[in-house]
Amino acid sequence: MIELRNVTLKYGEKIILDKVSIEVKDNTIKAILGPSGVGKSTILKLMLGLIKPNSGQVFVDGVDITNFKEPDLYPIRRKMGIVFQGNALFDSLTIGQNFSFFLRENLRLPEDEIERRVCEQIKFAGLEGYEDQLPESLSGGMRKRVAIGRALIFNPKMILFDEPTAGLDPVSSRKILNLITDLRNHNGLGAVFVTHIIDDVFAIADRVAVLYKGKFIFDDVTEKLHESDHPFIRSILSDKILEI
Repeated sequence: MIELRNVTLKYGEKIILDKVSIEVKDNTIKAILGPSGVGKSTILKLMLGLIKPNSGQVFVDGVDITNFKEPDLYPIRRKMGIVFQGNALFDSLTIGQNFSFFLRENLRLPEDEIERRVCEQIKFAGLEGYEDQLPESLSGGMRKRVAIGRALIFNPKMILFDEPTAGLDPVSSRKILNLITDLRNHNGLGAVFVTHIIDDVFAIADRVAVLYKGKFIFDDVTEKLHESDHPFIRSILSDKILEI
């Protein structure tokens, strides 16, 4: 489980997050919904320990990692996979090499174990036959699937997604959402994804937290979002997609 407790984050004098608290439980899909620039991606960085809050605490599996130094964060981060909005693939490496790079560099596993893990995740992502292709030769949806498969390579408990369907066509978006659901249903993983697309939230999220002006104005099971009378939530329920 990942938890932010009373976290405040400032950039200069600007308050990005104002005493926010949020939990993401294991084997649960949680969405963080909000417009661009509100601090959604910042929350993912806090969960990974990439940035430190000005105040408050960050917990991973009950351990307070707020003041951890970089070497202490390595085993914590291996519990989580991250899928960036731009995928962050190595353009000069093949798909297979993108999968194997971190295993070879970080864990120094035997080649047969590397091959086993790579084959397993390529199959999960539906990318058999594309192992020797470069990322630029793939569609946007396929590149996103490469990024998801690569995020699984360390066998994490939780996957963090930054705008997983942004810029994708409806068919590709549906495939990505199905993959996220499969992570929970078949792999037993938890997931948290930040998004501005409310239909994605209703499609797969067990719970949703709505971030607005630095605070969470809703954090509950997704079905109850319709019951909110907050003006901002009523407006996004009507518009379906937030301005980015």
